[in-house]
Amino acid sequence: MQNKDLDIDARVKNAVLGLPLLKPDEQNRCLGTFYERIELKITISEAMRYDWTTILEKVMKKKRNYQLLFNGRLDMEILGQYIRLANRCAMPFAIKNSQHYRHNAESAAIILCADHALNRKEIDIMKRYPQY
Repeated sequence: MQNKDLDIDARVKNAVLGLPLLKPDEQNRCLGTFYERIELKITISEAMRYDWTTILEKVMKKKRNYQLLFNGRLDMEILGQYIRLANRCAMPFAIKNSQHYRHNAESAAIILCADHALNRKEIDIMKRYPQY
């Protein structure tokens, strides 16, 4: 009987609060995905300063099982050019809006990720492509 009460309590808690997240801080920093699944990350300051569409397009054409995640607070003009790129390359994308996602200069603006672990040593686009 005791286990049944605990099970009911857990169900009620999950119904009210939602299912608990695995590594919630990491998911909030990474627009809802895990760090090890990220191929490339563009911060808000990098997205506002440079046009990364050519580099992203080259990477996206090599691998087709990726997805683009966009921070919903990104400027609409910048967001539009990356959405057009995703459509042109037939790449699935999602615009992520959550009060938990950070919005400062070093926050993630655009993430190219997979549905499995990639374990890249360097995901920051400025460090991977310093010539840009």
